[in-house]
Amino acid sequence: MPAFTAPLRRRGWLIPLLLVLATTAIVTLLFVLRPAPPESQATEKTWPVQVTELTDRRHAPEIRLFGRVETPFQTTLTAAVTADVESLPVLEGQSVEQGEVIVRLDDRDVDLTLRQRQANVTELQSQIDQERRQHAANQQLLDQERSLVTIAKRRLEREQRLGQSDLSSQSQVDQARQALASARMTRINRELAVSQHEARMQALNASLERAKAQLEQARLDQQRTTVQAPFSGTVTDIAVSPGERVRPGEPLASLYGNDPLEVRAQLPMGQLSLIRQGLHSDAPLNARLTIDGAHYSLRLARLSGQVNAGAGGVDGFFRFRERSPALPLNQTLELTLTLPEQSGLFAVPVSAMYQGDTIYRVEEQRLRAVDVTVAGSRYVDGQQQRLVRSDALSAGDRILTTALPNAVEGLRVRIRNQAGDE
Repeated sequence: MPAFTAPLRRRGWLIPLLLVLATTAIVTLLFVLRPAPPESQATEKTWPVQVTELTDRRHAPEIRLFGRVETPFQTTLTAAVTADVESLPVLEGQSVEQGEVIVRLDDRDVDLTLRQRQANVTELQSQIDQERRQHAANQQLLDQERSLVTIAKRRLEREQRLGQSDLSSQSQVDQARQALASARMTRINRELAVSQHEARMQALNASLERAKAQLEQARLDQQRTTVQAPFSGTVTDIAVSPGERVRPGEPLASLYGNDPLEVRAQLPMGQLSLIRQGLHSDAPLNARLTIDGAHYSLRLARLSGQVNAGAGGVDGFFRFRERSPALPLNQTLELTLTLPEQSGLFAVPVSAMYQGDTIYRVEEQRLRAVDVTVAGSRYVDGQQQRLVRSDALSAGDRILTTALPNAVEGLRVRIRNQAGDE
């Protein structure tokens, strides 16, 4: 019995093994003989876009600038005399006309000084008149005193002759000699007074001129107690109050002139050469701005003589062509400067610009990148357009205007018609 069971056990595991091998062979054969799947064809996506056709014409670039309101007429009024502030007819922010009173000072102290100066002038004028009269009298007295000297001399000679004849005493001779000496001294003093007349007149006239100058200064100080606007403008600051005592040089008020007002704006360094050419040409460079819905025209008047540290350009000064509007000083304004016309520029929408200096031309349904130089902008019906220049561009080129986030060189596109067909 055991002899028969051993072969049966061997045949028991051999059959399953054969079944596994047969199954594996069938699966392998089916996998090898399976039909190949059809290959899928990848289709490239086409992007619908809009384009604009370039036209060759001259354009006047425009650049947007930011400036602030300034004025060449800005001043701080200071006290010229020591006085008390009497009144303030004008307050900060008010507009004034030329000659209008801004600060009034108490003029009583100045009036006292003025009266003293006037008295000095009157006194010196009286002294000069007295000197003239005295000089005329001295000239008349000098003639008489010369005659007295001659008489005294003759008397002395007569007494001396009589003394030699013992007809006159020595005392009489001495008296005659003393009278002659006295007459000579009087004559000399008179001659000195006459000769010093010119010197005294010069000194008196000099004192009179000094007194007159002091009088004029006092009158000027009296006028300066009424502080007036040197020009029409707007008061920006009142530095004193009524009753306050001020001294010469202390600030009283500040104001700036309303006309002309200027707008100071920084001009880009890249456009400076073209701006200088336009500034020195017969045609002025014009600018425009809008304030509270009102449109104003300006012209570039001049350029600053220096470049501020860290600045990217030179400051330009713009003046209003008509009367300046009432604007607060240092107000920030946006203005548009029109540059001289240039050839070789093409106008494209802002949406056509990529990375600031690249546009895409559509050729054979493919995008071709073109590097350009931006010369400025222009505004048509409120819409901004970029003015660009490139040797690779020519009239008739079709430029992509649709803002594609994935615009790259060689991208396949399809131009949409005006009806918007996709």
